[in-house]
Amino acid sequence: MKKYFQTFASFMLVVFFIVLAVASSDDTESGKENKSGNSETSTSTKDEQSEEEKKKANWTNEETEDKMSGQKRFFTYTTSTNKIEFDFPYQGGSTFTLLVRNMGKGNDVALSVSKGQFMPSIMNERVVRVKFDDEQPSNYAYAGTDDGSSTTIFLVNARQFINKLKKAKKLMIEAPFYDAGMQIIYFDVEGFKWSK
Repeated sequence: MKKYFQTFASFMLVVFFIVLAVASSDDTESGKENKSGNSETSTSTKDEQSEEEKKKANWTNEETEDKMSGQKRFFTYTTSTNKIEFDFPYQGGSTFTLLVRNMGKGNDVALSVSKGQFMPSIMNERVVRVKFDDEQPSNYAYAGTDDGSSTTIFLVNARQFINKLKKAKKLMIEAPFYDAGMQIIYFDVEGFKWSK
């Protein structure tokens, strides 16, 4: 009887350890599933955040100071989503930068090309056609730079342009180029903020 009891006790002890091991294994698997599930949720959330950051990262903001006067200068700019292929010597794909700046004397809107030349606009007689989202295109006169550079132009009605830019997501600008005619430049302008 005593031997039978010892055998039964040993059997029950083995069963107890087996049950404990199985339960522990289930908890571990469950933990892995939870961790995996959380990880997927976390990855999904990160993907959504990176998409949001991309949308907000359309614009680069900079602030500098005039060393002589100590006056602050503010800039924000974005790069075109397309490239335009010009003929020699500007081949290789040209990109464009849309810049909004405040140098202490009001706001300016500039458009620059990496390689190529805008048609000169003496006395602001030339225009670019601008389309914000699904609005009808409108004309903006432009001026050249003080130093006569043909790679940058300044839009004349900056205030109106900036007000429309604040509400827009997409922007198209059709501009005249030397020896290349009218070309359309595309920008993703969502996330533009300007309080100057």
